[in-house]
Amino acid sequence: MKTSKHFLFFGLLLVASMAGMQGCKKDSDLQTPGEVDLQISNVVGAKPLALDGTTYSTPAGETFSVSTFEYYISNIKLTKSDGTVYAAPNTYFLVDQAKPATQHLAITGVPAGTYTGVSFIIGVDAATTQADPLALTGVLNPANSMYWTWNTGHIFLKMEGTVTSAGRPIVCHIGGYTDPYNAIVTATPSLTGKTLSVNGTHTSTISLSADVLKLFDGVSHITLSTFSNTMMPGAEAVQVAKNYGAGMFSVTQTQDN
Repeated sequence: MKTSKHFLFFGLLLVASMAGMQGCKKDSDLQTPGEVDLQISNVVGAKPLALDGTTYSTPAGETFSVSTFEYYISNIKLTKSDGTVYAAPNTYFLVDQAKPATQHLAITGVPAGTYTGVSFIIGVDAATTQADPLALTGVLNPANSMYWTWNTGHIFLKMEGTVTSAGRPIVCHIGGYTDPYNAIVTATPSLTGKTLSVNGTHTSTISLSADVLKLFDGVSHITLSTFSNTMMPGAEAVQVAKNYGAGMFSVTQTQDN
C-alpha cells in the first residue's frame, strides 16, 4: 500500500516538474523573435491577375491584358503597438507574377511583440540601386532583367501588355531615384485596426492584395489609349509610381498561425 502511494506521489511530482519546464519554455518562446510572412496576391480589381491574354476593364471602360508583371519590395518596416518601428535588415524581394513562389516574402528574426502597422518601398532605395552593379547579387542582380544598364538603377516595377480596346502595346518600366524624376514610393497599407502577434511559437502572416488597376487610376487618372510607354525615368513614370504607391496594396487578412 505504501509502495503504491510512493509511486503516485513521485508520478504527480514528475508531471508537475514537466509542466513547469514546459511553462518556462513557453514563456521563453514568447520573448523569442519570430517570422512574419507577407503573402501577396496580384489582382486586377476583383479578379486574380493572369498572364494568359485575359482581358480586363478599367473604370473608364478601356480594356487591356497583361503579359508581364514584376516589382521590387524592399526596406520593410513593422510598427509596434507602442509606436516603435522595426526596420527589417536586408529585405529585398522581387515579386514576379510568372513565379508564384516569389509572392511569399518571409521576414525572419522579427522581435517579439504586438504589431499594428507595416510599410515598404515599392522599388529599391537610392543607396542600393546606385551601388556597383558587379556587387549586386540575388534578386538585385542586373541579370534579372530589372536593371537599366544604360541608366544606372533598377526598374522598380515592370508591367507589359496590350491595350486591347486601342490595339496597341502598353509598356511600363518604372524607375528613377533623383529629382525631379524620383519614382521611389512607400506603401503603408492599413491593417484596419487588426494586430499581429509575433514571437517564436508561430509564424505570423499578412495577406496583401496588389491591384494592377491602381497603376492607372489613383492620385491621377491615366488614359491607356494615349499613354506614352515609359522605359526610362520621367514625368509619366513618376505619375504611375505615385498612383501605385498610394493604393496598389491593401491588407486582406492577418493571421497568427
